[in-house]
Amino acid sequence: MKVDTIKVLMIEDSLGDGQYISTIMKEEDWIDIHVEQAFRLSSGIDKLKKGQYDVILLDLTLPDSFGIETVKKLLAEVSDVPVVIMTGLEDEELGMKAVQLGAQDFLVKLQIDGKTLVRSMVYAMARKQAVKS
Repeated sequence: MKVDTIKVLMIEDSLGDGQYISTIMKEEDWIDIHVEQAFRLSSGIDKLKKGQYDVILLDLTLPDSFGIETVKKLLAEVSDVPVVIMTGLEDEELGMKAVQLGAQDFLVKLQIDGKTLVRSMVYAMARKQAVKS
């Protein structure tokens, strides 16, 4: 699976975190990344129903949802787009639960760089594609 472009929906309530994450992803110039940001889970789900995205970056601390319930709610609405959890919470148990529910990866915001994040998204897309095949 060769990937040249990724259309990302980032569900992240912090404008600053969203801008930082977008910036570090776009530093990886070997791939074209288009990012749209939703600031609430509900608006993210609305965007997913209206548009096509290759991957979802999901924060677990949102104004309208928190923790593992955020993953459950999103996956109940949209199961065909790979989800990478990106959170400030350093909780391995939470990460394992999220992956068991169907998220493709669990990353801690303060521990990632652009290369790690883009690789995680590309691998998440490949894993999701392999499951579909």
